[in-house]
Amino acid sequence: MRDDPIQRAIDEDLVRVLYAQDPIAFFTHWFSIAVLVAIYWNNIPHPHLFAACFIFYGFANCASLALWMCKRRWPEAVSARAWINLHAARGALLYSAPGLAIWFAFQSPHTDLPILHTVMLVTLAAGVFMSNGFDVVNFATAIPFLLLPAIVLHFGTHTFDRTLLAIVLAFFFCAINVYALSYRKLFQRVVQARVDQQALAESLAAQKLVAEEASLAKTRFFAAASHDLRQPLHAIGLLAASLNDSTATSAQHVKTANHIANNVEALNQLFNQVLDLARLESGVTQVIRLHFRLSELFDRVGNQYWPQAAAKGLALRIAPTDAVIHDDPVLLERILSNLLSNAVRYTESGAIWMGYRHAGRREGGYIEVRDSGIGIPKSEQARIFEEFYQVANRQRDARQGHGLGLPTVKRLVEMLGGTLQLRSATGRGSVFRFPVQAGDPARIVAGLDDSAASGAAALGRHVLCIDDEPAILEGVQSLLGRWGCVVRGVRDERQALAAIDEGFMPDAVLCDYQLTNHRTGAQALGAVRDALRRRGRERVVTLLITGDMASVELEALALQGIPVLHKPVTPARLRRTLEMLWQQPWMETVPATAAESGSETAGSGGKRPPETMPLPVTSRG
Repeated sequence: MRDDPIQRAIDEDLVRVLYAQDPIAFFTHWFSIAVLVAIYWNNIPHPHLFAACFIFYGFANCASLALWMCKRRWPEAVSARAWINLHAARGALLYSAPGLAIWFAFQSPHTDLPILHTVMLVTLAAGVFMSNGFDVVNFATAIPFLLLPAIVLHFGTHTFDRTLLAIVLAFFFCAINVYALSYRKLFQRVVQARVDQQALAESLAAQKLVAEEASLAKTRFFAAASHDLRQPLHAIGLLAASLNDSTATSAQHVKTANHIANNVEALNQLFNQVLDLARLESGVTQVIRLHFRLSELFDRVGNQYWPQAAAKGLALRIAPTDAVIHDDPVLLERILSNLLSNAVRYTESGAIWMGYRHAGRREGGYIEVRDSGIGIPKSEQARIFEEFYQVANRQRDARQGHGLGLPTVKRLVEMLGGTLQLRSATGRGSVFRFPVQAGDPARIVAGLDDSAASGAAALGRHVLCIDDEPAILEGVQSLLGRWGCVVRGVRDERQALAAIDEGFMPDAVLCDYQLTNHRTGAQALGAVRDALRRRGRERVVTLLITGDMASVELEALALQGIPVLHKPVTPARLRRTLEMLWQQPWMETVPATAAESGSETAGSGGKRPPETMPLPVTSRG
């Protein structure tokens, strides 16, 4: 209970309230001592006991003031609850003296003394209610000492008027306790309201700070992106203008054209990297975990960067492994591609190493990429994961990249449920490491490159394409036709349903997101799936292609396991996605020539076995 934030706030407020009134109480009790001594002065029963009682009363009052001074001088010496308990002990000592002193009134022959003393006690009880009623401990240690002795002694006289007075005192005792209980509840509600209001204010302040930081980060992002986008555009404009120079030789024109091509490639690379980050931030990318051999992924990525490493005289070493991984091979390939690209870029001599280590993990292990490059200073290691930040490229030379690779890697690793670890020192290279999950060799469907090698997964497949742009529709039909697919192109949902009514049963449905008549690809896919389901065709690949980065509907599609490709979509990316989807064990092998193999999936209109259901997190492009 004491660990509760509300209770801590109540205790802290109680300490302030209780000790704030102690200086006034000090003078009040000295006045009480003086009044009681004056009442008994002419006839003091048992003088020695009386003197001892009121000396103790004065000592307790001075001790109370000393406690107040200690609290003022060393407020953090003990906890708030300890200060409250000390104050309660002080109250028990302080109020026991006047409460028990009423015994002297009943020892005196003067019949008015018990009443006068009782009036003084009731006055002190009213003061206790006002000053200590907030806290049950302080109130319970003061009021009984003040009133119970008087109630008992008045009842003991066995006279009508004293018995009546005792009944009134007893009623007063009960009433003051009831009111104190209400008083405490009100105090607690006030403190709780204040704490809630303070927490709300702190939350709003934190949200405001986050919003301001996000706005500042967004401003920095767009400033850097604008710079890096303008540079190649500016160069392309100048180079294109120079092509109109009639005095230039053909060799100069060829050189200029090569420069234009290089700048276009740099612009395209930056554009794709920005789109990748936007897709990750949009929350519509899907994580699709499969069981596969890690060595195949290493070979696939290594083949891309061996020529670049060899051109710089670097040794690219890939540690052999027989590990089977249960993770998303597409996202892992993007992670490793970015890490190897950075390693090759920032390593001038030595070697680059990529491998898999268990490193003490019971289930799975870590993938590591090491290099002997320039290294990263400790002071820079937190900033390298900021967009467009590069340690060794302060002049923003586009040939050294754009500073988007590591931010993308960090987000992808976190999306897969891990944490990207970095060890680096200036001049001693860098080591990037992230965890992966162990897979089951018995559940490997096929190798990652099986479909790419044979191309059989696409052969004979029926594909329904929905796009209201004739040029795009014609291009997709031509492309899929060359892959051996049987393609039917339609411009809208109505024509798609008509094609199904005519008997065209697709193995895959490709659909643009924005269609005519204010219809979306999501609506069209839903209608097509329903039509196919009515005809007994449950397991059909559906693929949405869009230029949008984020929307509520795209997030909903991701939750359904429907893959989303973001434009521009290259033929290689489209083919690989379709082949991965067709190779799933839950897909019906409609064409006899279709490969009995599989790699990755991103969803379909039908249901999948629980063990192969995707874990949608964001969209893959």
